[in-house]
Amino acid sequence: MIPKQEYKFIKDALWVSYTALKDFLKCPNAYYLKNIYKDPKTGFRLQIASPYLSLGSVVHDSARWLLDLQGQVTKDQLEQKFRNLWLKYRGKRGGFSSKKEEGDFGRRGLEMIGNFYKNWKVLGKAAPQVAFPKYQLTDNVILIGNFDFVEERPDGSLHIVDFKTGATDEDDSLQLYIYAILAEANFGKPVTRASFWYLDREDTPREIVLDPLEPKLDWLKGKVLELKKAIEKGNWVCIKKELCRDCRDYQAIINGKGEFQFSDFRYKKDIYYLPKINHS
Repeated sequence: MIPKQEYKFIKDALWVSYTALKDFLKCPNAYYLKNIYKDPKTGFRLQIASPYLSLGSVVHDSARWLLDLQGQVTKDQLEQKFRNLWLKYRGKRGGFSSKKEEGDFGRRGLEMIGNFYKNWKVLGKAAPQVAFPKYQLTDNVILIGNFDFVEERPDGSLHIVDFKTGATDEDDSLQLYIYAILAEANFGKPVTRASFWYLDREDTPREIVLDPLEPKLDWLKGKVLELKKAIEKGNWVCIKKELCRDCRDYQAIINGKGEFQFSDFRYKKDIYYLPKINHS
């Protein structure tokens, strides 16, 4: 089992999430543009508004609201909660290029939370929430993440469930392994099950084969050392000669081709809409 740690303040710590690590593994330069580069005027990082990100955010927040209230809401109340949260992402703020696109994503989201409302009790007993789960990988690199749901099984072990709102299945289970490592380190209990729940097409979570966590932890430590070396060198290079899609899009924002929408002060990000013509 992954042991619990005694945490101390670490100056200039590098916080690494699953999303950030995935960015680095996909393209180091895209990682830099998304996670390190800051607007010289605001000091905030950049983010491009995306219909998929907007949909995922509202569905997750709606599901969390239901779970926090232990299901003591009606389906109509849950749908109204979704609609209220959706208001934040209307139009270009949510990355939508047209009312039709926004409507299509909104209806899809309502179907997901309808499915979640009908089936959420399959999740079982929830473990106590952890506000900021983290694990120190190296001297100054901290692994972080947010659990969608942690089930406390009858034998005292844990079941990690991650809600998915995408149209395709996950091509690897790295995210669940990261959450399992964080869960063992923060709850002090073994993780014996891990699942993705594809909310738009399945009534129950789909369990993965969960191998021992220690080898995956060693692999993660190796990858973050590569990341640290890349940061120290500061020589960020795209994986493609003509720039990959993420690099093109974020460079377009830096070059002034995006439309500023709002600042997310919680995560210190400036959100931009990028016309789809720049996505080709």
